[in-house]
Amino acid sequence: MLITPEMIAAFRSNPVLKAFADPVKWPDEYIVEALCEAGTETGSSRWGALELTCDNFKWRGMQYFAAHWLATNFATLGAGGTPNSEARLNVAQKSVGDESIAYRVPQMMDAGTDWLTYTNYGQQFYRLKKRAGMGAKAV
Repeated sequence: MLITPEMIAAFRSNPVLKAFADPVKWPDEYIVEALCEAGTETGSSRWGALELTCDNFKWRGMQYFAAHWLATNFATLGAGGTPNSEARLNVAQKSVGDESIAYRVPQMMDAGTDWLTYTNYGQQFYRLKKRAGMGAKAV
């Protein structure tokens, strides 16, 4: 998918994604990479055709996935920071001696879905992804 300057501008102008509006903190090449990743995640025909409108299902999914990708890989540091490569484990509860730890993620959740729970953007994408998978698919 070719990421155009219009797509970058539409991404930056979304009021829900205003955290990514600063081109100094989030250079275009990082937005392009995030939207490219989002394009592959929303590549099936179930997402529909891409249009840069607020009610376009595919565009909404791409924006949420791209925002989540940026937020989880670069956290609050912006694109100038070091990507976060640490993965969270799907452990529900672990006790050693008198110390214990419990995670909010159910043990049966797969790693890809677990990753989407890191941010509100990811949770919104996951909600749309479930909708995209509903119903019969014409072949």
